[in-house]
Amino acid sequence: MSDYIDEQPPEDPYGESVPVIDQAVFAEQSVLGGMMLSAKALKECLELVDAASFNLPKHEVIFAAIRTLSGTDAPVDVVSVTDELLRTGLLHQAGGVDYLHALTSIVPTAANAGYYAGIVADAAIGRGVIDVGKRLQQDAVEPGVAIARAVEDLRKLQDQAATGAKSVRWLREVLDVPEDEDAYDWVIPGLLERQDRLMLSAAEGVGKSTFLRQIAILSAAGIHPFQFTPIEPVNVLVIDAENSERQWRRAARSLTERSQMFGARDPRSFLAVHCVPVMDITKPHDLAQIHRWIDEARPDVLLLGPLYRMTSGSLNKEEDAKPVLNALDSIRERDLAMLIEVHAGLERDSAGERGLRPRGSSTLLGWPEFGLGLRRDKVQEGRVGTFSMVRWRGDRDRREWPRRLIHGQQWPWEPSY
Repeated sequence: MSDYIDEQPPEDPYGESVPVIDQAVFAEQSVLGGMMLSAKALKECLELVDAASFNLPKHEVIFAAIRTLSGTDAPVDVVSVTDELLRTGLLHQAGGVDYLHALTSIVPTAANAGYYAGIVADAAIGRGVIDVGKRLQQDAVEPGVAIARAVEDLRKLQDQAATGAKSVRWLREVLDVPEDEDAYDWVIPGLLERQDRLMLSAAEGVGKSTFLRQIAILSAAGIHPFQFTPIEPVNVLVIDAENSERQWRRAARSLTERSQMFGARDPRSFLAVHCVPVMDITKPHDLAQIHRWIDEARPDVLLLGPLYRMTSGSLNKEEDAKPVLNALDSIRERDLAMLIEVHAGLERDSAGERGLRPRGSSTLLGWPEFGLGLRRDKVQEGRVGTFSMVRWRGDRDRREWPRRLIHGQQWPWEPSY
């Protein structure tokens, strides 16, 4: 019987059995695969788990080999781990060469290895607690001794749970860093830094898709999207789960031509667009697809959304939102700026204005650095309709987003300061 597949009785006695993924085994495989694919994942996982954290003996053997290599100058990959297991005579116990190679293809993305390492660590603690309970039952004839042993065993489990926990860090250590290391790593000067997370909301039809499209195309051409001054051009990836390619062509053609005319380069070769059906980024396949696109496009800026079409749940509960945020965090770790389109809620304030906070739990609302909403103003400047940029959460840092916008003459959205 495979370690990865749990055979279930078939409904048809003459049919084939239906394979079911063992999530605990999958988590262990994802950790080991990620550690052999990424130095960052290797470091993160070594802080979270040790060999005893793994339930399958062959995974414990593989982890031990990886840990040994990590203490040397040798690279940690499938080839070096295979050589280390050959050297120690443990390759057969580790499942063989084919199994080692399979581990690197099983993992959805190495960026998620730390997440799966947390699952492995929690599962190990859970098994330990169960074992303590069993021993308590077996030693019940001597309750005093049994309790003392259980207390000691639980203390060891507590120490195991703290594997990788960092010592207290004093302000002196935090500040004892050259100031130039705190310089902004701008993607778009004054507007977006690497690893920034912006959620943009608006009522239906206000123009948030056009707003985000303008950022994508102009920045790819080397134009500041709202100051319209030259900037260093950036690479952009758009994953649009609402608009079709035909709609993109209609909306983007003239804007692209104008950007090419006034920018530093033709943005068409530096902006990747994927118009996709409904996705679920909490599913390994869909999340891995996004990471593959990131590998190919190497974007500085990622536009994603709308979020409700990229998840399976309503996001109204913390347990629904947490897997989504874990997936988004794995994308953010690719050192890019993320702009996420969300839909505004339906509630209205005391003045009758529709709120711009997106639909979802407070966990979701507190996640981004910046939460902005685009709202049509009731009072217009002459015949020109104006739109305000409204913050539905406080900024975590200073940014130069325009306060008011109009439908412009040269660009779809132009500031009206």
